[in-house]
Amino acid sequence: MTSISFDPLAQAYDAMRGYPENVSQQLAQAIDQAARGNAQTRFLEVGVGSGRVALPLIELGRQYTGVDISENMLTRLVQKLQAAGWQEMSTPWGSEIDEQAEQQPKVLRFVHERKHTRTRVIKADMTALPFQDASFDVVIASHVFHFVSAWQKALQEVVRVLRPGGMLIRCWNENWQQCWEPGSGEIRREWSKIVKHLGGSVRFVGAAEQSVTAWLQTQGLATEQWEILSWQRPVTARSLVESLMHYQRAGAWSLPDDLFEASLEPLQLWVHERYGARIDEVFPQDEHLLIGRTVLPAQR
Repeated sequence: MTSISFDPLAQAYDAMRGYPENVSQQLAQAIDQAARGNAQTRFLEVGVGSGRVALPLIELGRQYTGVDISENMLTRLVQKLQAAGWQEMSTPWGSEIDEQAEQQPKVLRFVHERKHTRTRVIKADMTALPFQDASFDVVIASHVFHFVSAWQKALQEVVRVLRPGGMLIRCWNENWQQCWEPGSGEIRREWSKIVKHLGGSVRFVGAAEQSVTAWLQTQGLATEQWEILSWQRPVTARSLVESLMHYQRAGAWSLPDDLFEASLEPLQLWVHERYGARIDEVFPQDEHLLIGRTVLPAQR
């Protein structure tokens, strides 16, 4: 297994990284427009999680397949589908033409009586997708490649399951890629300094989006990139420290547990000295959401 499972983050994830309703709707519209989506477009989202990207696109009536390695995150997505009136179908794996019969992943299928489409939720690793070649028109990857150590293999799988002329749509926060560099969020910057002093380095296990774009370029695949949304997320000093701890429990940082634990006491001391009684005061954190579109050649 080469992808990070968000099982330990599932209960906190929506509060920690979920989108406001208006942002979710605008994001869905932007992705759908970038993908030139319609009722026949076959979407696959790798790292679908709890559905912050998937759900508004599903509501547009798109043929949607979501894949994730985390059982707990998928459980939250299923709960949301059921709450929205989607009914589970008991159909075995291999029933659809794009499903590799030799693999037997856990799959849940859903249908809605008032919608003219179906959706699938599948537990699988994005480095070994259980689909036939050229199965999808669009693959969506939102904030995911930095959590996959074998990210090149994941990209190879994405390209494999895309049809000729299909496209990869990526979404990421500009400040998320830069938040460990000087001049950005002071809490995360201070933590990075503490970890460096202890002999470590703060980085995710996978690749930043710039590295993904560069890899695609080596394959002859150019990426268009543009900003689609800006908004402010309310955070507190305490919540930012807690988010570091959540990601460590999920194994997202390339840090040994003992080094991480050693970094917490000086970080918490610094935060209490810096913020004091303001540690739970809410302040806005700027978010700048970018989209990247990579279109495969019409013929391979």
